[in-house]
Amino acid sequence: MNIFFEASSVQEVCDKIQECLNGRKLGDLVSLEAKGSELVVKISKAGTSTLTFASSAKDGGLQFNKTGEKIALTHRMFKDEVTSKFQQVVENAGGKVV
Repeated sequence: MNIFFEASSVQEVCDKIQECLNGRKLGDLVSLEAKGSELVVKISKAGTSTLTFASSAKDGGLQFNKTGEKIALTHRMFKDEVTSKFQQVVENAGGKVV
């Protein structure tokens, strides 16, 4: 999964996504962290899954490419469902899934 945001920093993107997660059931399960040029997404419930995205400047914004994925055994059967919901949140936050 690759994501594009018209933003100038990883923290700005992290804040936009977190704002869209607030008040949603998915928001209780997902936490985001800006680590330098990386965006780290953690999904915690009966185990912890981690997605890592590296950012690079592109077309006046930031392109995020998934560089790492650790999926908890208990999450594997729900991976497609959670990925789909996360993509919706990204789009609601102003990003584009590419």
